Amino acid sequence: RLMRAAPALWAHLGWRGLALAGPGAGWIVVGLGLVLTDRPAVNRATGPLIDLMCIEAWGGVWIACGVLGLAAGVMRPGRDMWGFAAVSLPPTVWALSYLAAAASGRYSPGWATVPVYSVILLLLVIIAALTGGHRRICTCERGGHGGH
Repeated sequence: RLMRAAPALWAHLGWRGLALAGPGAGWIVVGLGLVLTDRPAVNRATGPLIDLMCIEAWGGVWIACGVLGLAAGVMRPGRDMWGFAAVSLPPTVWALSYLAAAASGRYSPGWATVPVYSVILLLLVIIAALTGGHRRICTCERGGHGGH
């Protein structure tokens, strides 16, 4: 059944929808991890953010942005730049926090994680630019499998 559903899902999502829904689903999991698990290194690396609000609240931000990205990816094609903004926000904030924690000595290994979040952002920008910023073409209503 899953294999039969895959072409229809691809016809609806395409690259742009997948670039929104994939990170969206991932950010929900990251957020749940922040809410449900104790991660001392993350607490140190995100110290500048924890000064603003607790790690569980930041987990809620990851979850909310993930839900928005997932929703933007699976909704009918249309203007979806808000979805890219949503999935870009958490890694941007996290990269800045890790950088600030490394620069201040609060978490000196933080510099090594900044490229990970930066690459995620770079790929999101590239996909948003390459797939156009106005409309995703959904072939699912016409029975096609283009996924453009």
